[in-house]
Amino acid sequence: MIDLIGIPYEGGENFLKGTSLGPSKIRWALESLEVWSIYQNESIPEYIDHGDFIPPEESPEDVYRTIEEKISNINPQKIAIIGGDHNITYPVVKFLNRKDENFVVVHFDAHLDMRDTYKGNLFSHATVMKRVLELVGEDRLISLGYRSFAKGEEVPPRFSAPFEILRPLKQFLYELKPEKIYLTVDLDVLDPSEFPAVSNPEPGGISFKELLNAIMELRGKLIGFDIVEFNPIAFTGSFPAMTAATILRELLIALK
Repeated sequence: MIDLIGIPYEGGENFLKGTSLGPSKIRWALESLEVWSIYQNESIPEYIDHGDFIPPEESPEDVYRTIEEKISNINPQKIAIIGGDHNITYPVVKFLNRKDENFVVVHFDAHLDMRDTYKGNLFSHATVMKRVLELVGEDRLISLGYRSFAKGEEVPPRFSAPFEILRPLKQFLYELKPEKIYLTVDLDVLDPSEFPAVSNPEPGGISFKELLNAIMELRGKLIGFDIVEFNPIAFTGSFPAMTAATILRELLIALK
């Protein structure tokens, strides 16, 4: 069984506020979406929706701790998370890492998110993958699709690649043959022309089709995923929410 949790957490460092509204907007769009996927020829599997968990307004360390405690209490076998900003990935990976160190983190993002600190903070949406890297090690992290990073930012792991995700992902799967993968999808990996509703858009992104094909490549290998950085107020209209909900549907099927 899949456990779905919304975490509408948003740190104080975001360029444009609004990602805390992401989970409710994605659920709203999912209500009107067909449960059948023409792409994967299957329906959304059964899952338990635990609603939204809103961490207390405390320090980032306390936020991480309460998120990890919440997930530990649920103790999911397969986990689906909708955010919220990218901060939420770290406590989820930390929980999974306590249970099993034999999985790889695959990271789709326009940004590396590997600064050591950002605005004086060790824990933020801009440092989250550096903290994940420290947790799991270089051999268990692959970052794909990035096209922006700060000077001096951590060099990505050896299997990482900029600008695209599908080709290097196929190569990674062929060479290493990982059996268990946790996927984190920052929706700004998509080109703004296809998905403009993010806090930090970057031109030159991938297409929805490339993301969909990458998701299908991961089918049968996923132990969990998160979808983060959807900002409903960054773009008016229902199109971005429907796109995000479609991605959620395809990931739930791939996670089955």
